Amino acid sequence: MSRPAARRLVLAAAIAAAVLLAGGGAWWLNARGDDSTSAGKPDPLHLEVLDWRNTTVPGSLCRHRGPIKLRDGTATGVTSTFDGPEPNMPQDVSAFTSEVVYGDLTGDGQWEAALPVICANHNSTAAGQRAFGVMVFDGSTGRLRHLGTIEGQQPRLGEPPNFLRIEKISRNRIAAAETFYSSEDANCCPSGAADNTWSYRDGKFVPVSSKVRPTP
Repeated sequence: MSRPAARRLVLAAAIAAAVLLAGGGAWWLNARGDDSTSAGKPDPLHLEVLDWRNTTVPGSLCRHRGPIKLRDGTATGVTSTFDGPEPNMPQDVSAFTSEVVYGDLTGDGQWEAALPVICANHNSTAAGQRAFGVMVFDGSTGRLRHLGTIEGQQPRLGEPPNFLRIEKISRNRIAAAETFYSSEDANCCPSGAADNTWSYRDGKFVPVSSKVRPTP
C-alpha cells in the first residue's frame, strides 16, 4: 500500500472512532447519572412509606394558627377559635392514618395522598366534633406539600360534621362518598349519602358534582 493511501486509511479510522465515541458518549453519561437535565432536581418524597402517624398537618381545618404536629396520629388540646362549652375551645385533632388513599392527581407520575382529619372539642363526645376534611398532599419536590383540603358538599344539618371517604384519585380529579345528617338524625347515625367529585385546577380544588343517593 502506498504511503498516501495508508494515511487516508488511518484518517478514516480516526474519524470513525470519533463518531462512535460521540454517539456513545451521551449513553455513557446517562449511565453514570450525569445527565445535566436532571442535575439539581430533588428526589421525590415517596408518600406511600411516609410515617403519617407522626407527621405535621396544617392547622386551618381546626382553626389553629400554624401547623399541627401529630404523635401517634393525634394532637390534643390544640388552641383554636372554635367555640364549645367555652369560647376558643381547645381541639383534639385525629388523623385517620389507616384510610390514606393514593393516586396520581397532578399527572407527574408520582402519587399524591389524601389524609382524613377530624377536629373535636377537647375530651368531647360526637356532639363536640367541629370539622372533618381530607387533606391532600404532594411529595414531588422532595418535601411534604399541602395542596388543599376538601370538605363535604352537602349542607351540614347535624351536630357532627359530614364525613368523606375517598374512593379514587385520578388525573386532576378526586371522587369521594359523603355521609351527611338530616336535621332529625341522632349523632350516631347519619342517614344521607352522596357521591361527590372535585377537580384540581390551577392549584385549587373545585367542586364538580354531588349526587345524593336514593334513600333505601
